[in-house]
Amino acid sequence: MAPSPAHGPAETAPKRPSVGWGVVITLAGWVILAFPAFIALFLTAASFSGCFLDCTTPKPQPAAGMAGVIILAAMVACPPMLGLAVVRGGRKWWIALGTFVLVVFGFIVYASM
Repeated sequence: MAPSPAHGPAETAPKRPSVGWGVVITLAGWVILAFPAFIALFLTAASFSGCFLDCTTPKPQPAAGMAGVIILAAMVACPPMLGLAVVRGGRKWWIALGTFVLVVFGFIVYASM
C-alpha cells in the first residue's frame, strides 16, 4: 500500500541560530566597545564640566555632552540588538537595528554642525 500524500514527510522550518550565539555576539560587542566607551565617557564628562586636564576657566558644552551620552547609549544598546537580529532572523530586527544606527549617526552629524 502506498503512503497517502497527506502523511508525507513533514517540512521542517529553517534552522535558526541558538540563543547562545546572541549572547556571544552581545558579549563580544561589549568587549570590543569597552575601551571606546571609556574614552567616550571621559570626553562626555569633560564636555559637561568644561574642564579637560586643567580648569582655569571652565567652558561647559552641554550639546557635546548630550551627543556623548547618546553615543554611550548606542554603544550599550547596539550589541544586544545585533544579537537579537541574528537569533530571531526576522527582517524587522535588522530594520530596527539599521534605523537605530542611522538615528544615532544623524544626531551626531546634527550636533557637530
